[in-house]
Amino acid sequence: MQRDPRLIRLSREHHHALVMSLRIQRELPVATDAEAAELYGDLLRFWAAGLLPHFGAENECLLARIANRADPGLSHAGRLQRDHREMEALVDAMRVAASPADRRAALKRFGETLRTHVRWEEAELFEWMQGAFTGDELDAVGAYLESHLPEFPVACPMPHDV
Repeated sequence: MQRDPRLIRLSREHHHALVMSLRIQRELPVATDAEAAELYGDLLRFWAAGLLPHFGAENECLLARIANRADPGLSHAGRLQRDHREMEALVDAMRVAASPADRRAALKRFGETLRTHVRWEEAELFEWMQGAFTGDELDAVGAYLESHLPEFPVACPMPHDV
């Protein structure tokens, strides 16, 4: 199913989240500790500028609307919250990591979780929403996203040596 234009801002941001996930997947296994630290710094910048506002908009705008649909809405709402909280916990784990190896492990898990989460939202959640929500509800979601998310998404930081 083609993405409803009222959800497109979220989908555009998802593209950049997938780029971050791919960077982690490709760069982390071969990164020196210094390069892994730079990748972690790039993630923190993207987290603060892109992912946190995105999660906030989803939580504020979508969560109650999704949960009001009973099952599968309640299941979708629960997964949305769990995924967001897991990624928040992984960022916290990276911040307090006792060693570079611990930070690497949390960073790797974060990249995997982010990729899985975005693919789930695009393939399952948004598809379901487009069939379950009324036109008026999608209009309200679109208006909220338009007023709370930037017109152009925050891009994933790229390596400094490219």
